[in-house]
Amino acid sequence: MEEDRYQDVCTYVRRLIEQGQLRPGDRLPTERALSQDLGVSRGTVRDGLRLLESMGVLESRQGSGNYLSNHMGQYLAQSLHFMLLLGEIDYQSINRMRRAIELQSYRIAIQTSTPEQVQGLWRIQEELERTRSAEKDEAFHDAIIDLGGDPLMRIVSDALSDVIGHLITQFLTRGAQDLLHQTLDTHRRMIEYLEQRRVDAGCAAITRHYDIIDTEIARWQAERRTI
Repeated sequence: MEEDRYQDVCTYVRRLIEQGQLRPGDRLPTERALSQDLGVSRGTVRDGLRLLESMGVLESRQGSGNYLSNHMGQYLAQSLHFMLLLGEIDYQSINRMRRAIELQSYRIAIQTSTPEQVQGLWRIQEELERTRSAEKDEAFHDAIIDLGGDPLMRIVSDALSDVIGHLITQFLTRGAQDLLHQTLDTHRRMIEYLEQRRVDAGCAAITRHYDIIDTEIARWQAERRTI
């Protein structure tokens, strides 16, 4: 049926990407060209393009056309926000996924990181200890994940951080000095064990770090229930 053929547009665009004919930022063929190539009406083409845009695959630019998105990860963050609001996930599950990504990235970094990269982590850590900045805390964890060299893990991590970031900021800016001390201590241990190539000890430091965050999430949730 014609009304079901909008899926053909999605399949066609996916095939263009697979064949290397479309890359992020490239302009898609016009609606007329897609209609002729697929043998469907322009209305059906528009339905398919709207679906791809809602998925974050395309960006529609007024008067210019449709382009393959450079920012698909942003739509993942939006989906996670709605999943959180609807109760399909919670902050604990977000923190578990962040923990898993960082542990895997760290294991890779143990094998591949250079002294210069480790020094870069120390510089971020020094700035974090000086400023107590949530942005520097995020930069530290981003740097660990980047050392893993997997772009998908960075995309997913960015989306997760976008959802939970406001809580981390609250914990860092309003938390007790003991909490800050524990958090910064786990960071230092991560770097030290990375330098020493001690994977088990480094992973234990990461686990300790995320255990601290889990405890703070539970405390925050308990406080909200009493309001």
